[in-house]
Amino acid sequence: MADKDMAVRSFTVVGKKEDITDFVTAIDPDQTLLTNKFGKTKVTSTEHAWLNDSLRPAMENAFQEAVDFDSQKANPRKRDSNYVQKFLHGYSVTDTTQAIAKYGVADELGYQMVKATKEIGRDLEYAIVRNKSKVMGDDAIAGKMGGIPYFLENFKEVTAATTGVFTLTNHKFVNGDVVVFRGKAGNALDANLKANTQYFVKVIDANTFNICATEQETTATAPTVIKPAAAVAAGKCELTSGNAVDAGAITGANAGKLTFDIINDAMQAAWSRGGSIDFAVMSGKNKRVCSGFTQGTTKNREQTSKELVEVVDVLETDFGRIDLVSHRMYTDDVVDLIEAQYWKLGYLIPFHVENGLRKGTYKSKYITGDATLECTAPIANARIYNITK
Repeated sequence: MADKDMAVRSFTVVGKKEDITDFVTAIDPDQTLLTNKFGKTKVTSTEHAWLNDSLRPAMENAFQEAVDFDSQKANPRKRDSNYVQKFLHGYSVTDTTQAIAKYGVADELGYQMVKATKEIGRDLEYAIVRNKSKVMGDDAIAGKMGGIPYFLENFKEVTAATTGVFTLTNHKFVNGDVVVFRGKAGNALDANLKANTQYFVKVIDANTFNICATEQETTATAPTVIKPAAAVAAGKCELTSGNAVDAGAITGANAGKLTFDIINDAMQAAWSRGGSIDFAVMSGKNKRVCSGFTQGTTKNREQTSKELVEVVDVLETDFGRIDLVSHRMYTDDVVDLIEAQYWKLGYLIPFHVENGLRKGTYKSKYITGDATLECTAPIANARIYNITK
């Protein structure tokens, strides 16, 4: 039996220390924009976890002069996590190739090392941009970290009764949490629910809740709850607690279009929950669309204040000024609005070089590392999706 089959796997270890947030640095700034913009955090387990907290909704707070002290139950902190993803990239050079004279390359092994370093850096950036889910690794499946889509477009199926009781097993909501609904798998959204609209949760128990039109209603003794026009069966509807704006749900001629108004909508969704967006990242096509906006003031930052190699366009919205950044790995159907301070990369094993076992007339080297992505406040960010025009 091969040695690798006998190796002890991390997922079989009992008594691992849980990580509650107690290298590939600037490999290629043009290709690894987000890797270089995000901060760094410490990782000590294959599941990296952290805690999020929230404030209760604002409410009327007035008492008589003589009153007994009273207290309210505090909102519990929420645990979120991401799995570590192992990255590996190897290269081999024969002794003859290393020895012969070559135009422009004195050291073939060193040249391939630089090339492989850039390539694995781009692989990490790809995982940040594209990974829609997190996967716990085992003997049959490679572990994967969740990327930006995992945090910003994380929809879950929900059912509802005509009484206004919505069901989502182990929802972990607290009063005042925001949710946004959409139809699932091509199904239309219930007539009494509006797309791209924030609703506020009034918790019933661990698996059920009502929704209200305002945050203040969720603390009322007899709140006005929103009820679906018909019972919502399994497979018909889903929700997210993030700021996900569906361009395809816009009515009229702008359906599926990236417009100034839809960017403003996404900015407002993040702003209303405490976010202060730094930049919007998008494909080259969508960057050209934004360059054509006549609303807002699109201009350039002074050369001395830019952080990127190229001059960065700036868009003035009703909820702040943001940089407009094109990214080679972004698809044309999404635009992400990012507040960078809440995003961090962590390395369980920093990227490093391992020398392969000498088996013949060639040398092998491998670059490997274990990394994950942390987002401590997805609600401070936003995603525009389903852009089709």
